Amino acid sequence: MFRLRKLSRLQRFLAAGLILALLSVGALGTVAAQSSPLHPTFPFLDADGQSVLESGQPVSTMETCGACHDTAFISEHSFHTDVGLSEMMPPGQTSSGRPWDTSPGLFGRWNPLTYRFLSPEGDERIDMTTAEWVSTFGVRHAGGGPAEIGQNGQPLTDLPVYKGDPETHIVDPGTGELIPWDWEESGTVEMNCFLCHTQEPNNDARIVALHDGQFRWANTATLLGTGIVDQVGDQWTWNETAFDDEGSLLENAITIQGPTSSNCAQCHGLVHVESETPLALSGCTPEQWSTITTGQIVSPQRISDSGMNI
Repeated sequence: MFRLRKLSRLQRFLAAGLILALLSVGALGTVAAQSSPLHPTFPFLDADGQSVLESGQPVSTMETCGACHDTAFISEHSFHTDVGLSEMMPPGQTSSGRPWDTSPGLFGRWNPLTYRFLSPEGDERIDMTTAEWVSTFGVRHAGGGPAEIGQNGQPLTDLPVYKGDPETHIVDPGTGELIPWDWEESGTVEMNCFLCHTQEPNNDARIVALHDGQFRWANTATLLGTGIVDQVGDQWTWNETAFDDEGSLLENAITIQGPTSSNCAQCHGLVHVESETPLALSGCTPEQWSTITTGQIVSPQRISDSGMNI
């Protein structure tokens, strides 16, 4: 017959502490498992700070998200928005040494795959103007920066139009001549918070809006398919049933989250998150930019477990 050994006071104290600690960890684990990231409901505001339900205008991320977040600071201090605008310099003075580069970033640097470059003022032959850059390379740009602001720091919509200015003209594909670009009509592209902070942004619809020159609607297009906004032809309509009586989004209408690898993949390259499924790459497309230019692939899978022949 076994006899239980009597525990000392210190041993009993330590045992009790251990039990309480385990219970606390268990309780915290239960709470954590049941909780989810919280984001308050909020109204969608246009560029004038009015509800889009009343104005029918495109959503302004700077006004909507800026009601709580310092969107101006974020936009002004992010290279994802700036992409070289703040480092513009005369042609040939960048670190690349190429006589046609005007910045070290996406805005101003020659692209060897598309063979296009942003033409500086005074170029004898204009290749790409600012409006065409937004339409073409905006697919890999989070908005803001050169999609909103001119090289002199003024909003693109405030720039005076004068002959030969690449910031206020676009090349007519039929004649090759410069024709004025109406920034007031097209609008500009604000920093697109939805592209990185929602679960399933509609990047395809955003790209179509950019290609069509509907710059002010590009961020709204990112929400197409959520039930918040609908498009019929060129007309956009806000769905009132996605909002409450006070004009704020319903709780389940949109999920705000921290950026995931899938969000980053929309501009950067191939992301593979299924560790059990062998990764196989069939062809290379410009949508997987970092992959086709550097070979970069984001995946938790071992190379030896993938379907890549490397």
